[in-house]
Amino acid sequence: MTEPTSTAAGAAAGALTVLPVAMLGAQTDALGLGLFGALLVCMWLRSVRTRSRAFSAVLLSGLLAGYGSPIAASVASGYLSGMHVDALRLPMALLIGVLSPTLVPILLRVAAARVDQGGVL
Repeated sequence: MTEPTSTAAGAAAGALTVLPVAMLGAQTDALGLGLFGALLVCMWLRSVRTRSRAFSAVLLSGLLAGYGSPIAASVASGYLSGMHVDALRLPMALLIGVLSPTLVPILLRVAAARVDQGGVL
């Protein structure tokens, strides 16, 4: 069962980010789906235990979904013949929102390990 702090922080992230980000050109429907997907995933993630982690995970996932879903939809439509970009944009936003709270920390750990080894990213 989730803690109420992660749910409240996720809701606060959504409320604080929608208007300013929409003014900067993010697609609001994709942003909302990304925030919703990230909020659902953060409820089950054991690594999200504090309000600041929940806030940052939901915020980053929403931003990635709002700005990245048109790009992901156009790439996916190239692989899926017969699928139009507009039909794939919202499912890609939800997918980005669901996967981001898990994948971003993994990618950050991999990048930190490469830097510690003296390698190039």
